[in-house]
Amino acid sequence: MIKTSLPDPSPGDHHRRINSLQPPQETHGYGAALPRNFPMPMATLIEYNPNIIIMKPGAFLYCALFLGLVLVLAGCTSPVPGAPEVTPTEPVPTTGPGAAETASPAPTNQAIPVTPSPTALSTDDINSHFMDVAFGEGNIFLERIPFYDRKITISINGGTPPDLAAMEDFAARFNELSRSTKLFENIKDGQTGNIRIKFLPGDGLKAIDVTSEAGWLNKEFRCGDRTCAKVRDYDIYINSEMEGDMRTHYLLRSFLYVLGFNGDSMKYPDSIFYYTNQDTTRLSFLDEKAVQIMYGLGTYNGMTVDDVKKVIFFKS
Repeated sequence: MIKTSLPDPSPGDHHRRINSLQPPQETHGYGAALPRNFPMPMATLIEYNPNIIIMKPGAFLYCALFLGLVLVLAGCTSPVPGAPEVTPTEPVPTTGPGAAETASPAPTNQAIPVTPSPTALSTDDINSHFMDVAFGEGNIFLERIPFYDRKITISINGGTPPDLAAMEDFAARFNELSRSTKLFENIKDGQTGNIRIKFLPGDGLKAIDVTSEAGWLNKEFRCGDRTCAKVRDYDIYINSEMEGDMRTHYLLRSFLYVLGFNGDSMKYPDSIFYYTNQDTTRLSFLDEKAVQIMYGLGTYNGMTVDDVKKVIFFKS
């Protein structure tokens, strides 16, 4: 009897042995495919080739289901070897008419923009501002109110309660800044103060002559085509037809003129001395510094420009 055996299959051939039927083939009831005209009975084949796997119908399906269940329970998510890698892509926004706008998610850890600080002012800026507002009208001497051993009184004639309040607030702030001359903070009603403020209608201002022996104390403030205020010696005349911030502005600006601030500022718009301002009602930081220099202990009435520059160490 001739013994014939098949080559030992490799483990990877089991799947092909069971499922890849190569025609023409026949089966003999044992589930294993045999080539046509194979001379040996199945029993003999199994006896001499025990590597042949005999599977009952449906067994492969049960094995596949069991293997799939094991993979699911084990959380197997590894890609199949040799499978092309899929790279996730971000959706491209669609633009144009009719395209739906999609709000982008808010960025995280984004730096908060910092508002830049204003440019710092130097000592030269302060000194330059003082020289502009103290000597701006061409005067060659410092024309501040001489030092008094008593407070200077202020009177108002024809004013309103807001006018009185504005002058009282200014006097209180001036006294905080000045180290020499002081103002009496209780404003008088009438015309008996050392500095006298009078409110007149526009037509009444036309009759006021601003010429006097103290030429440095003569000034007319105009706003457009009308006169807003006049200064003659220590008398201040305010147009009573003005209202609101403009009225308060020219009240304080005229008073500062009497205190010796004869010039204008051409550089700082927030200054009450700025040449186009008509509604500023408070001293700016530089304005307050100018008051401190004017009424400090190192300056006095009648100083020349050069004398003042030496005191404040003005470089130019």
